Amino acid sequence: MTVENHTGDRTTATESGRVLLLIDHERNRELLANSLAASYDIVVGEGSADVEERFDLCIVDETLFSRCRDRLENRKDDEGATFLPYLLVSSEESSVRNPATWQYVDEVVTTPVAKGVLTARIDGLLERRQLSVALAREKEQSEQRFRTLFETGPDPVFVLGSGGHIRAVNEAFRTLTRSEAGEIAGKRFEEIDAFPPETAATLTESHDGNPVTVSYVTPKGETRYAEVNAAYTPGDGETGEIIGVLRDVTERRRHERQLERQNRRLDEFASMLAHELRNPLGIAQMYLGMARRGEKAAFDQITDALDRMETMIDALLDLARRGETVDDTEQIDLGTVAEEAWGAVETANATLNCADGEPLAADADRLGVVFENLFQNAVEHGGPGVAVEVDSYDGGFYVADDGSGIDADQREIIFERGYSAADDGVGIGLTIVRRISEAHGWRVEVGESDAGGARFDISGVEFR
Repeated sequence: MTVENHTGDRTTATESGRVLLLIDHERNRELLANSLAASYDIVVGEGSADVEERFDLCIVDETLFSRCRDRLENRKDDEGATFLPYLLVSSEESSVRNPATWQYVDEVVTTPVAKGVLTARIDGLLERRQLSVALAREKEQSEQRFRTLFETGPDPVFVLGSGGHIRAVNEAFRTLTRSEAGEIAGKRFEEIDAFPPETAATLTESHDGNPVTVSYVTPKGETRYAEVNAAYTPGDGETGEIIGVLRDVTERRRHERQLERQNRRLDEFASMLAHELRNPLGIAQMYLGMARRGEKAAFDQITDALDRMETMIDALLDLARRGETVDDTEQIDLGTVAEEAWGAVETANATLNCADGEPLAADADRLGVVFENLFQNAVEHGGPGVAVEVDSYDGGFYVADDGSGIDADQREIIFERGYSAADDGVGIGLTIVRRISEAHGWRVEVGESDAGGARFDISGVEFR
């Protein structure tokens, strides 16, 4: 039977310590309990059943240690990393002092022992016990905070074990992969539909703290991009874990690519400007020298060179200012836009045959620029009397002429910036045609017309 003695006024630093007395000799047990009751919360025990009591320190003699040994050892093992001290009261001729005993006994006092010495031993063990409990509690709280942050964090988090198998994921990761709790543990990334094969391979690497960008598929089927920060954490054995965090960077990636495209466009504009202006500028400089020597006819050549430079600059600026996508479209009449564009081009004696087409969705101003450049190209290469035809067909429209046409080996390069078959051509008109067509989501191709001239087909058009 267990007897408890409680004190109402304790002054020691270990006043909260609960001491279990396992002393076989009844008289010695009573004397020890009465001696310590003023300073400690004493639980008096007589056998193995009393080891089940809650205590912070066990004072045990040799007899009961041998009798309760299995239960005492189990109780200490149950505490895990928390320190649970055993103080062995031993005689000079102790028979239990062996290696198996010492691994469970933390302090030994030999009888007879002075009360001050015994109290000092008890206080030291209880202080260690209190510190161990406090550390365990702090560790548990820290782990709980980590679990809460892990589970409720907005970014998907995963923990990989050896062999690339998933050990744990948080709620955000389960939402991303459309899975329930318990469904992912033990799987590999290649078994999860949200991750393409190349992403699955990348996610199983630690990357030494350097973030990498991967793609994934949302529950709605949208392909997005995430920056992955992964770190290796060593485990108790030879193998550790990889902890990774996925942060969506789709919008940032789009913005970066947009900036890259804009920079490329600026570089392209600068190179085209330098390339296209070099020849007329050289011509103007040459004739300027002749004009200074009194040759009045040179002024006409200078004027022509300057006019050509102005035309080039206007065309290049128009190309640079045009966006890569058309955001706003309206329902327009193909024939009306074509005829208005024809009136804006110097067509000499050229003729336009524009059939009535279906209404289509487009940016009217940009489509007008497409027609202007195609008409200008037809007049420049087909001659002043060229006949031009505009008509629509299922999914597109075309601009054809009866001029000399375009050689088959030139059809792949005519849309490149700076290309011109004419000696005085600007060389970017068809580049503008391609850019505007692609901005609408259309495709432009060139072939031969029925009359043997050039035919430009623009397909992928949405008619209404």
